[in-house]
Amino acid sequence: MKLESKGQVIPFGDIEKDVLMILRKELYNIFGIEFKISPPLSIPESAYNSRRQQYHSSYLIRYLKKLSGKNIDLTLGVIDKDLYVPQLNFVFGEAELNGNIAVISLIRLKQEFYGFPENKNIFYQRTVKEAVHELGHVLGFHHCTNPKCVMFFSNSLSDTDRKGKYPCNSCLKKISITK
Repeated sequence: MKLESKGQVIPFGDIEKDVLMILRKELYNIFGIEFKISPPLSIPESAYNSRRQQYHSSYLIRYLKKLSGKNIDLTLGVIDKDLYVPQLNFVFGEAELNGNIAVISLIRLKQEFYGFPENKNIFYQRTVKEAVHELGHVLGFHHCTNPKCVMFFSNSLSDTDRKGKYPCNSCLKKISITK
């Protein structure tokens, strides 16, 4: 799909350069949007919930919204900390539906989080899928019932691993962008 937009990826804290470069390349390949990598931001401590030992993703979106440039159409925040919204135990990410800001967490996408050996290939695939999913919401996509569609809601990593990195044809028909 090709969109006439400008995007930015904003790392919170220290995010591996490889992850950022893969996101930049894949987001261009999937959306046709050039994403620049912005300098890292400090993680706002006010987003941290010490009782849950997690960061509130909605707060991070509001924080990014305050900083978002006027010439930027899409912003993806990337953090290597655990995220939550009050009604769920955790989230892989969150986005403003039809807005311009999304945020993803890398921590639960890593095999090591679950006690397995590191696997960079799987981690990179999951990262791209979650970034595309959240940016899909920003672009107007809703959750899909097709488990192979990138817009399928990931309740677990097995859901993320099963789905692809592209919206399905049914989702593409629902919005006004061409494939």
